[in-house]
Amino acid sequence: MNDIRFYVLTGGPCGGKTSSLVFVVEKLRNFGFKVFTIPEVSTELFTNGVEVGCEGISNIDFQEQQFLKQMEQENRYLELAKRHKGDKKIIVCDRGIMDGRAYIDPDIFDAMIIRLGFIKPELRDQRYDGVFHLVTAADGAEEFYTLANNKERKEKTPEEALNVDRKTQQAWNGHPHWRAIDNSTDFEGKKHRLLQKLCRRIGIPAPLEIERKYLLRSIELGSLQAQLGIPYVKIDIEQTYLKTDTDGIRRIRARGQDGACIYYYEEKKMVRPGVRIETGRIINAAEYSFLLADESDEAGVTIKKDRYCFPWRNQYFELDIFHEPLRHKGLTLLEIELTDEHDKVELPPFLDVAADVTSDDRYSNYALARKE
Repeated sequence: MNDIRFYVLTGGPCGGKTSSLVFVVEKLRNFGFKVFTIPEVSTELFTNGVEVGCEGISNIDFQEQQFLKQMEQENRYLELAKRHKGDKKIIVCDRGIMDGRAYIDPDIFDAMIIRLGFIKPELRDQRYDGVFHLVTAADGAEEFYTLANNKERKEKTPEEALNVDRKTQQAWNGHPHWRAIDNSTDFEGKKHRLLQKLCRRIGIPAPLEIERKYLLRSIELGSLQAQLGIPYVKIDIEQTYLKTDTDGIRRIRARGQDGACIYYYEEKKMVRPGVRIETGRIINAAEYSFLLADESDEAGVTIKKDRYCFPWRNQYFELDIFHEPLRHKGLTLLEIELTDEHDKVELPPFLDVAADVTSDDRYSNYALARKE
């Protein structure tokens, strides 16, 4: 959203969101940022007398009113942030627009936002620069699951909390910068891992992108969800590399879903195999068309692929199936972006991995876009 960075802190019930928000805001302010925080809308509404069911309003009506209040609140904070001096400004939301999708039938939620004049890719991908999911204590730290820190919490058992956690992950599935922070350490470690992921996204000290890439054998995506219960989001991607006078890489990307597109301009510089510095920004359709027509690298072609995004055991995978250029038709690659070079990757057992090609330059998007 403009030049002010906008982040969402979300997660399952009793994931440590409230304490973590206080922790990261203090640290970011110590780094010299002006930080604005937006409180959780649903808790505010419930605390101040709004009821769902019985003599209250229906859940569908509640979700719509919550959506409208969230939009107004975020827009108002954004306007206030613009009027503050300085250029190091960040907004951190205690939950975001898409969280409501976890508490209602997703199809009803999607229809609601269309009726209100919005489209999902803009609300999810363009509006927020990063989404950080704190996994519920009911997943890996069950002894710490409690209702004491939030009297308005509706999930009374760890099983209910785990179900909502999974639905919340799916609500944000498809965002290009979604990260999960699990319970593999104690809570102090969890807060520090959140801060680390957030700092990497902001660019403190440098926006390092650490990837692992795997070549897959054939896969049948059409029946994946039905057979294995794995929810995924399909994104259409077109990617073109631009002329450059440096030893870095410039590219533009169209990222489409449900008939809508978000356009990106990106620059990348390799630090060492698998680790690179990346900067980028969202551009409009006119700028995208201009760059495509006037600055495309004549030695390359446009890549077209379907991207399937899905969470697996608190990891976020992106599976690409290529359509163009024709010589790569059917090529299937799996990627995961890490926070630390030493992070352990647990590959989904239902995928047939042929090889780790992280360090194989032949499978970089840049190489795949070269003309024969």
